[in-house]
Amino acid sequence: MNKPEITSQLANIVGEEYVSDDLADLIPYERDDQFPFVPPHRPDYVVRPRTIEEIQKILRLANDHKIPVVPFASGINRKGLCIASKGGILLDMRRMTRIEIDEEMMIATIEPGVNFAQLVVALNDYPHLRCLTPDAPATASVLANYMLRGIYATSTRYGIDHLLTMKIILPNGEILDTGSAATPNTIGPYCNIVNGPDLTKLFQANVGTMGVAVEGRIRLYPMPEKIRFLLISFPSFESMLEPAKQYTLQNLVAGVWIWTFTEDALKTIMQLKSATPEWFALGLFLEGTSTEVHDQEDQVLAIAAEAKGEVLKIPPDFENEFVLDHRYMRGDVRGWRKGNLYGCSCYGTFKNLVAYYKAGKKLCEKYGFEGYHFEALPVSPFHGQLTYIDPCILWDGGDPAQVTKIRAFHQELRAALLDIGIYGFFRPFPGVVNSQELGMYGEIWRKIKQLIDPNNIMNPGKPPLD
Repeated sequence: MNKPEITSQLANIVGEEYVSDDLADLIPYERDDQFPFVPPHRPDYVVRPRTIEEIQKILRLANDHKIPVVPFASGINRKGLCIASKGGILLDMRRMTRIEIDEEMMIATIEPGVNFAQLVVALNDYPHLRCLTPDAPATASVLANYMLRGIYATSTRYGIDHLLTMKIILPNGEILDTGSAATPNTIGPYCNIVNGPDLTKLFQANVGTMGVAVEGRIRLYPMPEKIRFLLISFPSFESMLEPAKQYTLQNLVAGVWIWTFTEDALKTIMQLKSATPEWFALGLFLEGTSTEVHDQEDQVLAIAAEAKGEVLKIPPDFENEFVLDHRYMRGDVRGWRKGNLYGCSCYGTFKNLVAYYKAGKKLCEKYGFEGYHFEALPVSPFHGQLTYIDPCILWDGGDPAQVTKIRAFHQELRAALLDIGIYGFFRPFPGVVNSQELGMYGEIWRKIKQLIDPNNIMNPGKPPLD
């Protein structure tokens, strides 16, 4: 079947106005901020389905003709995950925006096109409930972010796993309900406890390589009476680690961000000035009742004082911005105010933070990058001292020399993190995660992919298959 025939078949499924193979419509999907590592590539078709049944038909057509399919949720894409590296169908699901809130069960059922702004607005009718919002734009897809286990300002207390069950369309068009939704006469498809393995986890962090997630059931949480943001500076990187550890172990904070900024990064990202070449600080989110927050703050400040931490008096507007981001949605993306923001995110152990930090700093000095920003966030449950690690640098993607340098920087930093020892990289980004390095785990991962998707139509070129 030739390209016009495929376009015609797709139009029969979703309607002519929701299918295009026009160059002008394809170009916007060809690249994202990871273009130095995942080369730009256009899809052959952009299709905008509205229903689960339409997606089933699209996948059956694609599977029969071995056409690649790349799922695309809300368009806030990073690091090559939605680049159609092999061409094919770009499945743009931004029209799928259904939200159902079950107040009694404290869950929301959402489609992939629902972004955090939309969900927060829907939850305004339930002022005692909230979703946990990520360190990402408000227009990010809730389902995609939860599938990929985003990072949240509440991660120190509530962790990163807020997705209960999913409805997946497999490459052959069949529907798979994970969790309790698969149980006959279930009391409600809201629980990830089921008779056998938790298949929700199988499809998490798989970036559309084994099927299309068309529905998710997510956890909702009580809305705290009060939220307080504190910013505490310290004389060195090492001096702020013990306070951060104690805040985590004593459950004094919802989130503790461990931050370092060079002068250039601080001015760009936080819009603050520093009298020193590098600035070290903890960003803390306290939440609970007014009494609980007051008690938490007293304990937090006492621990900080022992490590010579200085509580900064910040403008009310600045604090309110952080509180609103934390409570509702991310309205500002500070890291992109100047050029590009590179990060090699991973999970590691708290005790190795100094080594992770120094590895990134050493390579910045080697390659001449001035905008170094390192951040870390202890994650619940803290067994094994689980910590999110992100050495970040500001760079200019419009400068060919810096593009060359960032590629070399990336390879050296990736190797350095593996040499220090990490639990794993943040997400299965192409160019970062290599299943060949994972031994039997990687082999089984590839075999599962081949079992579910024997024609390799689902987002080919992404892990686990290169």
